[in-house]
Amino acid sequence: MPKSYRPSRDVILTELADGMGVLLHLGTKFYYTLNSTGVAAWKALGAGENATRDSIAETIARQFSVDAETAARDIEPVLSEMLDEGLIAPAE
Repeated sequence: MPKSYRPSRDVILTELADGMGVLLHLGTKFYYTLNSTGVAAWKALGAGENATRDSIAETIARQFSVDAETAARDIEPVLSEMLDEGLIAPAE
């Protein structure tokens, strides 16, 4: 997997009032539902030019009172799936 990521330019996030969110991939027209942790991860991806698994995990750890190691382990398959679906791309 790449070391750093960025959101795809073809994907937009709509946050819902309950903390959840929906991603729309404009190219494929597919929707993806995110829980509040997924929304936090998505925002962390967009916050910097070079979001890494560890920087995203640190953001999640701060917001959800979980240790960074657990957050990093749990975010790895999410990033992999987002990459496979074209929602994120390797940072350039």
